[in-house]
Amino acid sequence: MRVHTRLLLAALAALSLPGVGRAQAVPVGSASGGPSPFVITPGDPEMPADPARFDLSDKPHPLGLDHDDRMTMEVRIGDVGPYDFVIDTGSQRTIVARELAQRLALPELPPVEIVSMAGRVTVGAVRLGGLRFGDHSVGALDALSIAHTDLGSAGLIGLDSLKNKRLTLDFKKRRMDIGQSRRVAPTNDPDTIVVRARSRMGQLILVDSRIDGRKVNVILDTGAELSVGNMALFRSLKLQRLLVPPQPTVLTSVTGVAVPAQFTVVRHITIGSVTLDNVPMVFLDAAPFDELELGDKPAMLLGMRMLRLFDKVAIDFGNRQVDFHLGERAALADGDRFAALGALGAARR
Repeated sequence: MRVHTRLLLAALAALSLPGVGRAQAVPVGSASGGPSPFVITPGDPEMPADPARFDLSDKPHPLGLDHDDRMTMEVRIGDVGPYDFVIDTGSQRTIVARELAQRLALPELPPVEIVSMAGRVTVGAVRLGGLRFGDHSVGALDALSIAHTDLGSAGLIGLDSLKNKRLTLDFKKRRMDIGQSRRVAPTNDPDTIVVRARSRMGQLILVDSRIDGRKVNVILDTGAELSVGNMALFRSLKLQRLLVPPQPTVLTSVTGVAVPAQFTVVRHITIGSVTLDNVPMVFLDAAPFDELELGDKPAMLLGMRMLRLFDKVAIDFGNRQVDFHLGERAALADGDRFAALGALGAARR
């Protein structure tokens, strides 16, 4: 079982290393010599979009941000609240801050052994009478209880609260929809890329993904800013092809334990028929990959820095698929989104 990992600023500070400057929008083929930054390659821009694919079936809810730029939404515990919880698709369990659990006098349960980035640790557990977020509710739930200083929020909504749900993140409009999982007819929208996934312990693992041409198992992690790869993936990459030599850094697990890691920037990540260039990542031997039987296979957690390159991302846990919507092809001034140009060609679904 994996719980959320917070990245220390040391990893973010590494983004200012020489050669890793602010990215600019670069049309395909216009770069002089080196790779163009974070290029996303969608379909024919002249073809009409199919907005129906991302119609919200339920009332949309505003997205908040915590101090780590993680997505939050208002959650009620029983009849009290609301409290800002982080939406964390990388955490199998819902977590409530220990201080909040004590304030609400939530019934304590026996301690639970979990698998975090720091390995196996024992943490507290409490019984929640129920959760409500938006128009949805979750019945009685056993949740983990971790100190607020380590968690960084009032709580996390994990996969145990998102079963058979379709989570749509609209980054452009800063809103979110959590609806029931549903079948969606195949789309002709050239700006929507549908990627199939397989499910393991509740996690969706994207198929048809590669880093620098090598197959990789990709898990979406909305609770982390940077992307995290395992050492099996690190060893499969050619060091001379990395844009930045590996730099030592430190991660802090959700339980407050420091974990050594390596920071670098990989050239290309391809998911379905979309390619992301110049992707900052940290690598470490992490127990959660072993728990998912991916310890000896190249695998990574794709963090929010990459997901925010898309206008919308719809994660359907029931149907085991993820829709990436490219939307407008204009870079934002802050450099965190980039031009989407080119064509998908025969690979487009």
